[in-house]
Amino acid sequence: MDVVIGRLSETVSDERGTFHSIVMARERDDGSWEGWLEFEAPDDESRRYATPIETRQHDRLTMERWASGLTGVYADGALARARTLGTVPNPVSDQLRALQELIEALDRRVPHIERAGEAKIADEARRLRAAANERIALLRDRTAQKG
Repeated sequence: MDVVIGRLSETVSDERGTFHSIVMARERDDGSWEGWLEFEAPDDESRRYATPIETRQHDRLTMERWASGLTGVYADGALARARTLGTVPNPVSDQLRALQELIEALDRRVPHIERAGEAKIADEARRLRAAANERIALLRDRTAQKG
């Protein structure tokens, strides 16, 4: 499943317009990770472009480190390599983005088990993450069936 690893703070531009840069990744069958960049127009979220695979890393942590070192200059070059990503209706795209952001936030959270009630919160966060992943898969399946 594709996950958002990060977002670059600077926008990038070319003849197609100005875009936000999103660092994406997915785990491969062998446990390694591959990453790429997607570019989304701020005024039209259905207009997206994606690069081919930009990197392969041993694990998610290494992928996150790679992503944390990306710069605006790198994103400019990546935008030149990017090709049209199929358009997704905005409501589905918005739901997918919100669910991915929720998962990102849950992944960043560090449980403090020594605190009262924290074990229950951590368990509920795991269940929420699983439910969000299931919903993402369902939305993607529906989108693929329509396309």
